[in-house]
Amino acid sequence: MLAENKQLDLVMVTDKYANIIAKAARQLPQSSIRQLSPEDIVKTALRTNIAKGAFNVNSPTTGITSIIHVKYNAMDIIMYPLEEDRTFIAIGIIDPNAIPDIHASVGRQFPTKLKKAVIVDDEEDIRTSIREVLRKRGFEVETADGGQECIRAIENGKKQGSEYGMAVLDVRMPGMDGFEVYRRIHEISPNTKVIFITAFEYTQEEIANKVSNPGIKVLRKPFTRADLLQLITDETNPSKEVS
Repeated sequence: MLAENKQLDLVMVTDKYANIIAKAARQLPQSSIRQLSPEDIVKTALRTNIAKGAFNVNSPTTGITSIIHVKYNAMDIIMYPLEEDRTFIAIGIIDPNAIPDIHASVGRQFPTKLKKAVIVDDEEDIRTSIREVLRKRGFEVETADGGQECIRAIENGKKQGSEYGMAVLDVRMPGMDGFEVYRRIHEISPNTKVIFITAFEYTQEEIANKVSNPGIKVLRKPFTRADLLQLITDETNPSKEVS
């Protein structure tokens, strides 16, 4: 990881009790990690994670549960959930534009904890482009060309105890439109976060009013990879950076 990502000074893997089980450090770090021991950095990561609301206070064990990026003491800390209740932690002075590449690097080198997402759009090229981005961000992705297929997937996930963390919905589709699909998803799986895709027929305010959710995220066609990445980041890490 250090060889592949020049902006990182220290990388660690911790278990669910926040014990360090593996670490590697650069001999000449650019950030201020010299001022903290690896154990102190893990404690700092936990505190900032709690501050962002991502810490599971009802859990009997300690652990980091979300992808988090925070700034602390003139350095950046990235936390990424792995399988077996482990967490990858990276520290350095990191360009925000490099974070997606770091996430992709983690995914290539570590077994990440998959999140589930479903993409609903009647255009295959749209589904494919969104699927590629979500997979790089650690999601297990299913696609659907209509609302009924999406709802079946959501229902099956609920029955199997494996809910979808995210749904990306086109507003205008044959048969059931995105607003009806949103209502059905909310009834079945209220924890599933939704991003709407639309051209120019609806404003952000109109979509928010239709689904009674002022904070709903909307992606406008044509969109860029950066636009999509930003919305995914906003939805998976809704809190702002902690300094």
